[in-house]
Amino acid sequence: MMNRRSATGLLLALTTVLAISACGFNLRGAGRQTGSQIVGLIYVEGEGSILRPLRNALTAQQVQFATKRADADTLVIVSNEVLSRRVASVSASGRVSEYELLHSIDLLTLRSIDGIKAGTVSEVDKLPQTVSVIRDYTYNETGVLAKDDEEQILRAEMSDELVRHLVLRIFAGSM
Repeated sequence: MMNRRSATGLLLALTTVLAISACGFNLRGAGRQTGSQIVGLIYVEGEGSILRPLRNALTAQQVQFATKRADADTLVIVSNEVLSRRVASVSASGRVSEYELLHSIDLLTLRSIDGIKAGTVSEVDKLPQTVSVIRDYTYNETGVLAKDDEEQILRAEMSDELVRHLVLRIFAGSM
C-alpha cells in the first residue's frame, strides 16, 4: 500500500516538473547573460558629457571593451549631444513661468555580421538614432537660486535616464 502512494507521488512530482519545464519557466535570475555575452567586445567612441557615464554603465553590466576599433564586435558611436533650455510658457504679465529642458544625443550601433568585425564596417550607410529626454519645471523669479538648483538636479537625473536609454538600445539590437 505504501509503495503505491509513493509511486503515485513520484509520478505526480515528475509530471509537474515536466509541465513546468516544458512551458519555459525559469527561476528569476536564472540564465541571465552578462553584457559581454550579449554584445561581445564593445568599442565606444564619440564626444560629450554622456560618454564617461555611458562607459561606467556598460562596465556595471560586465561589458568587455575592445582596445582597438577594428577588434570590436559592437561599435557604438555617440555624437551631436544637445543640452538646451527653452521657455515653455509665460505668465499673463509676460514673465517666464515654465522652462523645458532637453538632453539628446545621436546613437549609432554597428554589430559584427558574418565574421566581419563591427569595427571594420563603414558607418556611412547607417543612420543614427536620436535618444532624447525632456523635462519641464516651473520658474519663479523670487526663488532664483532654488530654481537654479532644481535645474541642476533635473539635468543630472536626465543624464542618468539618457544613459539608461542608451544602454537599453545598445543591448536591444543584440538580442
